[in-house]
Amino acid sequence: MSQYSWFTVYEYAKIPFREYCLDYRSQCNAMIKFAEDFGVDWFHPSGFAYCEAGAYGMDIVYPEDDCPYPEKHLILDFERDYKKIRSLNIKENDAMMNRVRGVKHYKDTVGEAYFIAGHVEGPLAEYTDLRGVSEGLIDLLDYEDELSEIFQIIVDNSKRWIDLQAESGADCISIGDAICSQISESMYLERIFPYHVQLIEHANKLGIYTKFHICGDSSRILPHLIEAGANILDIDSLVKDVPSLIKRLGKGQVLCGNLDPAAVLRFGTPQMIEDEVKKIIDDTKGKCMIGGGCEIPKGTPVENMHKFLEAVKKYSD
Repeated sequence: MSQYSWFTVYEYAKIPFREYCLDYRSQCNAMIKFAEDFGVDWFHPSGFAYCEAGAYGMDIVYPEDDCPYPEKHLILDFERDYKKIRSLNIKENDAMMNRVRGVKHYKDTVGEAYFIAGHVEGPLAEYTDLRGVSEGLIDLLDYEDELSEIFQIIVDNSKRWIDLQAESGADCISIGDAICSQISESMYLERIFPYHVQLIEHANKLGIYTKFHICGDSSRILPHLIEAGANILDIDSLVKDVPSLIKRLGKGQVLCGNLDPAAVLRFGTPQMIEDEVKKIIDDTKGKCMIGGGCEIPKGTPVENMHKFLEAVKKYSD
């Protein structure tokens, strides 16, 4: 059983979300307690999308109890600012090293009892974090050569960060490229997919698994990631034809998801949660890590999480 449940975890631990993001010990200990009480099988030392962005120089605001956000984007004028995306000295950046320390804290605390996944942002997600979503997508059309250079720099930084997380005990690396569902399949294959392949191959050389998360309806992208050898494929609740994906899976590959985190887990009835869990298990024939299709919202009732665990146990037997 897997979860995107950072908001649920910090609420359950009764700590400020700012502390959850910035203090790796608080984050890890909160997740361990949550896992013990709700049956989550793995840990994911993340919690906010701007970790790398801060290392590139973007100023990040950390509210007490809400998502971090940029004070302003790093790349406001492309031709003036794009060189700010550069090779990073990861070991000198506290936020990036906190993720490495988080992996080690999990490993030192729980050993082999849980599956531990590190995390990096994918190249398009990271670029749009730094540039802004609308501006970043328009840049795909206007600055093809420059963006190829930028994406390679981002991926090279990610590879070195993956190395550090793997050395600290990560069993898997999660790669979040959420925005890819908003571009065409042909543009994805030409402009982004080669960098995803690089990340998969790099993780394979290190002997760790890869997990991809793309928000929204990623149906046209997932078959390519399956073919490239990604081990765990997140499926958001907007991905509808799950059985066709199951047929494509090879050895060592599973799906992950795909309950609607808002309509089902946050606002759903106990019966709705049970019915949806059963449907996923039936559709995926045991080849799916059951969880929310994306982040489970703040305010999700504890009772719903317990019902979720109960249903997973009931229909997995």
